[in-house]
Amino acid sequence: MPIFEPTAVIAWVVLLAIPLLLLWFIVRSRRHTPSLRPIAAWEALRGLIGRATEEGKRVHLSLGRSGVGGEQTAVVSAALDVQRHLAREGAGMSAAPLVTVADPLLLLTAQDTLYRAYRERDQADAYDGTQVQLISPDPVAYAVGAQDRIDDEQTAANVMVGHLEDEYLLLGETGAQRDLLQVAGSDALNTQALMTSTADHTLLGEEMFAAGAYLHRRPPVIASLQVQDVLRVAAVIAILVGVVVKSLS
Repeated sequence: MPIFEPTAVIAWVVLLAIPLLLLWFIVRSRRHTPSLRPIAAWEALRGLIGRATEEGKRVHLSLGRSGVGGEQTAVVSAALDVQRHLAREGAGMSAAPLVTVADPLLLLTAQDTLYRAYRERDQADAYDGTQVQLISPDPVAYAVGAQDRIDDEQTAANVMVGHLEDEYLLLGETGAQRDLLQVAGSDALNTQALMTSTADHTLLGEEMFAAGAYLHRRPPVIASLQVQDVLRVAAVIAILVGVVVKSLS
């Protein structure tokens, strides 16, 4: 494809514009935090550990059944952002969430995330690695094991963020039967439909990947969301202009 063809020129403009836009939005985010549209699921996580601790109970967090390094790495990263938020909140009260995973490598990553949260709060001595538990790589076995933690009387809330498919039925239904506060999010579309019927707050579509922006207010992540919004608007305008030009030609 010649470099000066219209398609190639547009592609180069977009490629050059993305990093410039990202840099500009990062600088703006560091000067003043932009307002983000409210997402009920993320708002429900704020103070969740504190409310559970007041009842003398704990929060269960499922990071899904996938591991790091695979197709679901982005989903796992979002789930770890959720764990980081809950762990930081709980470290100050020595009340970290009980985390269940299905992948050995994710077990180590989640334990490291928990340790870092305690260390940031100068509570490294209170770190307990058993708060992150490996159940089983098998989806059904994992669901059964996590189901036992959800059904425990000490569990006050159930948060499930990660790659979950049909095994979600066991997790979500158990929490619903106990009338627990449930926050759920998955990249699987068929699972999202199940989540809306059993969870109090469901993360739909791209909402799950905004965890870093909503929970930690990190400028680079907020900037990436703003760049995506700009690109969406640009794409819509380009489509409309193309339709008009095609209609008039």
